[in-house]
Amino acid sequence: MDEQAPQGRSSDIRVTEAEVRFRDVELEPPFVISGRPMTHFTAVTVHLEVVSRSGRTATGVGAGILSVPWSWPRSGIELGARDQVLRDLVSELAARSATPGFGDPFVLWHPLYEQLDATLAEAARSAGIESMPRLAGLLALGPVDNALHDAWSRAAEIPLTSMYTKEHLREDLSRHGALGVGLYPADTLRRPRRALPVQHALGVGDPLAAGAAGSGVRDLEDWIRADGVHHLKLKLTGDARADLEHLRAVHRLAAPLRPDLRLSLDPNESYALPALSGLLDALAREGPEVLSAIDYLEQPIPRDEEPDPDQLRRVSARIPVLLDEGYSRLSQLATLAEQGWSGVVVKAAKGQSHAMITQALASTAGLRVAIQDLTAVDLALEHSLGLAAVLPVSWPGVEYNSRQYAPGANAELAARRPEAVIVQDGHVAWHPGGLGLTALPHRA
Repeated sequence: MDEQAPQGRSSDIRVTEAEVRFRDVELEPPFVISGRPMTHFTAVTVHLEVVSRSGRTATGVGAGILSVPWSWPRSGIELGARDQVLRDLVSELAARSATPGFGDPFVLWHPLYEQLDATLAEAARSAGIESMPRLAGLLALGPVDNALHDAWSRAAEIPLTSMYTKEHLREDLSRHGALGVGLYPADTLRRPRRALPVQHALGVGDPLAAGAAGSGVRDLEDWIRADGVHHLKLKLTGDARADLEHLRAVHRLAAPLRPDLRLSLDPNESYALPALSGLLDALAREGPEVLSAIDYLEQPIPRDEEPDPDQLRRVSARIPVLLDEGYSRLSQLATLAEQGWSGVVVKAAKGQSHAMITQALASTAGLRVAIQDLTAVDLALEHSLGLAAVLPVSWPGVEYNSRQYAPGANAELAARRPEAVIVQDGHVAWHPGGLGLTALPHRA
């Protein structure tokens, strides 16, 4: 904590009222991840009424994605029941944000974050289950946190990223570790990018070229020719031989169409490290042109597995390996490099505070950062794109697979920000400005 900082700011806010809204999003076609088809998920918006110390009022809106198959894949209760538990948890956390005290968003969010384990244990008892994963809890807290940041900016009538400084924040980031002493989130932000390269997802079983009988799904060749996408995120199966052939087939198709082709690989926890090393060895022998096009790997091993540091370092020396599903505590950042990880994935759905702190501390620690979005739609997608525009990420690609699997869910975004849903030469345009996290009017 910055001991010289006064204990309050005129821009500090207090939540006076909270409202939560849910929306069912169907995926058409389903998005297949490691053999599990994802057919639907819940989108959520949290609306917070706030008042600032100076007496200004505002409404903040925070969006999120409750992706149960991703955040809570295994449980003794079925998927629909898990989704309802998460919905109830969002409502509980939103209600808890309405406390008597004033603060900036980080100050108001932090108690909810610190108490999350206890909150999850309480929610599990109420649901009659043994436990809930912390990752699912982060997705429930995310939209509440996002609404706090949105409201803070709107009440102050100051652009949000201009407020992440000592002048508006009560504390530096030192409570999150020694790397945060004297560090504020604004210290590591960049001028907003005006063009964001789209990272096109290729699910397991998605067709590569025209003529895939009866698939009913647009093929990769069509997407490349129509949108000019050249950043591809490939889902893997865990079968090294099948994945090798798939990677080579994708490269054979895509590279002639886009000589600037770049790839990232997402095994979704399906590999042990020795098998992953074997896949890279096979690529070096049989597909060196594919290997040279790969930027990074996401979460190859199960999220709860402690990797062997020597094995992981051997892999990450060849290709950067990022922690994704296994990243649920900010405290993990201090030891990621020692464990052999190259960096970490940021998701807006985990919350703006979580994203800002992760970026700042990772940057200071020399860790690499990529941003992903969990098939975000509408306000959640707009937030994710805006976050990607200002974070100095290690790779420029922005995940945007809702245009593939849930395009109808972005109709309101298309009306509000048409440039954000039009992909040209592999990019979406981004026009920064305004208050808060999205281009919603001052009163939502």
